[in-house]
Amino acid sequence: MKSFGDPAFFRLFDLLLGLTNPGLKRSHWKHDGVEIERERHTATGPRHGLAIDIFTLTQQGRRGWSMMVIKEYWWAGEESKALKNLRWARPINGQRGDILSWLRKQESKIGARSFIEDANVAEDSDEEQLAAIEDNDLE
Repeated sequence: MKSFGDPAFFRLFDLLLGLTNPGLKRSHWKHDGVEIERERHTATGPRHGLAIDIFTLTQQGRRGWSMMVIKEYWWAGEESKALKNLRWARPINGQRGDILSWLRKQESKIGARSFIEDANVAEDSDEEQLAAIEDNDLE
């Protein structure tokens, strides 16, 4: 993982989410000294829909930092066909190197290097992700 735009970053981030908050049942949790908060914003109409997940990671302390990770899902039509999925991440406060260091530590702890290729195969399809979003919105 070289940057926050690197696909390896998002694979690791998704793996961390799955391990620390399976099914994203909690909107706020803590992992290895970092507070993680998730917000979901949705809008649906008769022809299209949009869901945005905003994850804020914050580490307190002398060398504290925070970052945001955004996942955006668009779909259209009666079958809710996936149109576009966007994702991006940006540091908000603190040193970029401290954030990357924490992420690399997580990668090492969970052995993500050996799981990342497998995670590519096991990742949910766009349609399954959208179905999960719609199911969560109905609850």
